[in-house]
Amino acid sequence: MKKYEKGEIAEIVLRTLLAVGFIAFAVAMPNAVQIFKYFDPKNARDRARIKSSVMRLERAGFVKRKDGKGGVFMLTENGREKAMHYALAQMKIVEQKKWDKKWRLVMFDVPEKKAQARRAINLALKRLGCAQYQKSVFITPFPCEKEIDFIGECFGVRDYIRIITANEVEKSDLLKKTFNI
Repeated sequence: MKKYEKGEIAEIVLRTLLAVGFIAFAVAMPNAVQIFKYFDPKNARDRARIKSSVMRLERAGFVKRKDGKGGVFMLTENGREKAMHYALAQMKIVEQKKWDKKWRLVMFDVPEKKAQARRAINLALKRLGCAQYQKSVFITPFPCEKEIDFIGECFGVRDYIRIITANEVEKSDLLKKTFNI
């Protein structure tokens, strides 16, 4: 098993649970354990590190045992939030090899009562590589619907976000330089 930094195993477990829904974990049958396939443990010590990490996540309230017993774990609401933030930090918009000559404008109008979500969306769009076009309008030349859907769901504000695909935008020469296209 490769060397993992502190907290990295827990992050992988949470992101896996977010994607898969649940993981099987049984001490008596190491070959039947679903979670180990994500880590490729080489020995009992590696398996113990993974088990310890899952147990810490359970004590912290991020995962719980399905049906309250056994070795099948699922995310709690707190664990889901943490996993979504980990996934968000890893997310990138995939650049096309050949640009389709379309611009994606991402606009949002989040109510004041969800101001924290508005700031988080703003930051997330910048991290994804979108350029700020106006105050609540970002632009990218690459398809980004899945990423925007995820961001909206992550912060519970998808209904306030719109994506427009346009053939032309003002100041496109400057934007082409920004995106190296």
